[in-house]
Amino acid sequence: MDPPITYYTPSEYIETDTGNKVSRKSVICGSQNITLGGKTIIQTGCVVRGDLRRAGAGAACVVAIGRYCLLSQRSIVRPPYKTYKGIFSYYPVKIGDHVVVGEDSVVEAA
Repeated sequence: MDPPITYYTPSEYIETDTGNKVSRKSVICGSQNITLGGKTIIQTGCVVRGDLRRAGAGAACVVAIGRYCLLSQRSIVRPPYKTYKGIFSYYPVKIGDHVVVGEDSVVEAA
């Protein structure tokens, strides 16, 4: 099922060179660790946590979101974590192309 057509006010969004549209009312933490594939829309109230990453050597890209994705209002994307042998670590999260994350959803492992 296709998502409904959504209209928006251009002044409320920041548009990147690759066509990504990010709401000015969203929270993007650790943007240097987040990759957007292009033509992705991040709506109002979304939270993307790129600041939660492994200490030391590890994946440089914590959150990778593919092309033509939609993060609906108030959705949260954060990397999964695990405690192994007493050591707490975050792991990268990758969302593929053509993905719709519904309103008020939490994506923590993908």
